Amino acid sequence: MKRIQFPAILMLLLFLFSCKKYRVEYDQPSQLEFKPITATLAKGTSAAPGSVTILVQLVGPQRDADVNVEYVVDPASTAVSGTHYTVSGTAGKITIPAHSSSAQIVLTAIPANLDAAKKLILTLKDGTLPVSVNYKTSTITLQ
Repeated sequence: MKRIQFPAILMLLLFLFSCKKYRVEYDQPSQLEFKPITATLAKGTSAAPGSVTILVQLVGPQRDADVNVEYVVDPASTAVSGTHYTVSGTAGKITIPAHSSSAQIVLTAIPANLDAAKKLILTLKDGTLPVSVNYKTSTITLQ
């Protein structure tokens, strides 16, 4: 019995102390992206309108200074700002604060004006940082 315990304990110790710990770091150029790229904004009621939060994310190391980001509403959108929804902050601009990785765009429905489903398509614009090709557009369905 002792012959089995000693080798088993030795192998366990070797296994525990011989494992390398890897640190995973993003090593590509920094870029910006939307998260999520598709979302649904339920209209809710006049007393409690629906809302949805869209993140603008910084992929890469956090910055020591604010990152100003611009976005546009695609002309193919059928939802109209001020008629079908409102947007937090300044429409078309958002700031990712220093030492942060994201900023939020909060969209709130205007239920009285949503009689049929509408689409809102937001697109990030290249600026000081490039925009991820696959995540530059967020499509929100208002219903």
